[in-house]
Amino acid sequence: MSVNKKAVTLAEVRQKEFLGHPVGLWALFTTEMWERFCYYGMRALLLLYLISTLTGSNPGFGWSQKDANELYGLFTGLVYLFPLLGGYLADRFLGQHRSVVLGGALMAIGEFCLFYSEYFRQHAITTITPVNAPAAFYCFMLGLFLITLGNGFFKPCISVMVGELYDKHDSRRDSAFYIFYMGINVGAFIAPFVAGTIGEKCGWHWGFLTACLGMCFGLVTYSLFRPKFLGPIGIKVKAPKTLDNSVETAEKENAQASNVPQIKQPLTRVEIDRIAVILTLTFFCIAFWSIFEQAGTSLNIFANQETNRQVPNVVGRMAPGFLPNQADIDVKIAKRELETDLLELKDAAESIEEDSQQLDNIDDISDYLLEMAVAKKFDETIAFLEENSEKFDDEKLAIYKEKLADVQASYETGISLKDHADEARRRAKLEELIVDMDNFEDALRAGETELAEVLAEIEEHLPQKIEEAKAINQDFDEDDENDLRESLRRDVVVARQKRFLDAEKQNIDPNTAIYTFPTTWYQSVNPLAVVVFAPLFGLLWTWLRKRGLEPSTPMKFGIGLIMLSLAFFFLVPGALQAAATKGNAAAYWLLGTYLLCTFGELCLSPVGLSMVSRLAPDRYASLLMGAWFLSSAVAGYLSGKLAAVFGSSGAGSTRVSFCFGEEGGMADYFLIMALVPLCAGLLVFLFAPRLRKMMHEDDDVTKKA
Repeated sequence: MSVNKKAVTLAEVRQKEFLGHPVGLWALFTTEMWERFCYYGMRALLLLYLISTLTGSNPGFGWSQKDANELYGLFTGLVYLFPLLGGYLADRFLGQHRSVVLGGALMAIGEFCLFYSEYFRQHAITTITPVNAPAAFYCFMLGLFLITLGNGFFKPCISVMVGELYDKHDSRRDSAFYIFYMGINVGAFIAPFVAGTIGEKCGWHWGFLTACLGMCFGLVTYSLFRPKFLGPIGIKVKAPKTLDNSVETAEKENAQASNVPQIKQPLTRVEIDRIAVILTLTFFCIAFWSIFEQAGTSLNIFANQETNRQVPNVVGRMAPGFLPNQADIDVKIAKRELETDLLELKDAAESIEEDSQQLDNIDDISDYLLEMAVAKKFDETIAFLEENSEKFDDEKLAIYKEKLADVQASYETGISLKDHADEARRRAKLEELIVDMDNFEDALRAGETELAEVLAEIEEHLPQKIEEAKAINQDFDEDDENDLRESLRRDVVVARQKRFLDAEKQNIDPNTAIYTFPTTWYQSVNPLAVVVFAPLFGLLWTWLRKRGLEPSTPMKFGIGLIMLSLAFFFLVPGALQAAATKGNAAAYWLLGTYLLCTFGELCLSPVGLSMVSRLAPDRYASLLMGAWFLSSAVAGYLSGKLAAVFGSSGAGSTRVSFCFGEEGGMADYFLIMALVPLCAGLLVFLFAPRLRKMMHEDDDVTKKA
């Protein structure tokens, strides 16, 4: 015989309290904290993983900054767009409870897809694309899509459930949302330290798995505490009334319909003005968030490549999480890349020799081309080829130019990395790194030696691989053998690269190692600042209100935009310092930028939500709130687009340069990021008196009086 437990009622849920609030609030607080841990842990790693080279100390997708920024913008846009769909489906079909569970599960599966894509990526030796590595590419993209979809179900519904814990007139409601907002920021603060550190130190995919586990913890927490402390909250589907609704309700509506003509009331002048204010400030919100979201794009790249993250040796040795000698290892990897590229250039030059016509005073075209490249006469080589292009095979000439560009890029990258490493060594009072990037002849010989060893290893393992393949496939032929040889070559190259990296890491002397803190730690500054300064901003507005000095809502928007502008103006000299010191700008430039960005956020974000809920006509409240969040989706996409078009460097990119020039690094880009919110803020200040009047809040005060 089974005994059914009595279902917990809403009244009982509200009566069970902890620290003055229903216990259910703390259950939702913990669930949201883990969900934000999942999301921000992944976000801190995403761009860094995409732009990491396949041969680096922590391999990634090998994408250009431009492509990575484009994807980040699309992903962020969908993250803010899908809650409109998720909220609609929750209201009509699923209910908040089912949507939270479904959303959390989708996000966890998505994070696992990001993690598992690494096992497809491992065998790739070129940039991850749908053509070069389709399994890794599509597995990763599926993961990102599931995360955006899951966020769409989870994010709007859990906030609604917080509100349902309280009666509409409960004075604790506002403080409850403040506590819930703290849960968001606690999760966002912890994530870069845990998932970010694991991702940078142990491997990007382990960071994604850590984020996945965070979401799983959140779902377990929710499932354990929901029956007792949330009860019926979020279970009911708020579907439209049907024939199954109560007869009493239907009769009342019919009676009302028979006695009162159902005339659609037009908008009043006050309502039209208020809607205009909401839409106007929503437009300016796009300018704010598209610049603010640079935290995940250009600021993340600047933190990774342009800042000095060095810590004292004694701190790095004793505390966990710090990364030893990354700069040194990157230089040695660049040297190996140069050796490989020079060898491929030699093959391309010999290929041109086979079909080229004899040129005056040049007996051996391939030797001449190689000598020019070894002497680093890149421009002269291209000019020579252009002058005599009609005497070469077009296809082979194009291949040679491509390989020459690879050599030049590898050389310039290696020199830049060596300058960065040597600067770090000078700070640590160590000798310069002994890696010669300029001797192309030695590099070419090293590449030939490496190739010979790779070929020898292939021939050693190939017979056994052929026997194993024939045992499975009776129709094994020459084409199959070529495919097997190519597959084995990839495996050998990847395995040798891993052995090289492992040896370099094991040879690091901890007493003389140069330790740096992970790039992702910068991502914790904003949520920490929100937790610390949000109460202070609340006290500031209260203090000003009592003295009749509180700025109007439009003025607060303008202040927020100006604070954001100051944040990027502050970073311009930091970018100039980074360019002058070969990527070793002081950490305080970026820390100050994040802090000022947070001040701008606290002036605008909570004020904006309050404004929409206060001014929107009841019959258009959901629509206007949707437009408000839709602006974040547009801004999220623009954040990546701006970084891709104006702020990216490397292959296929041209970073904007109009004031400080190319030698200024990212200074011109950050100057644009400062000017956009500055102009927007000044416009808001200009229109603030008119917008304040159109809000008609003084009229409400007069009526109440």
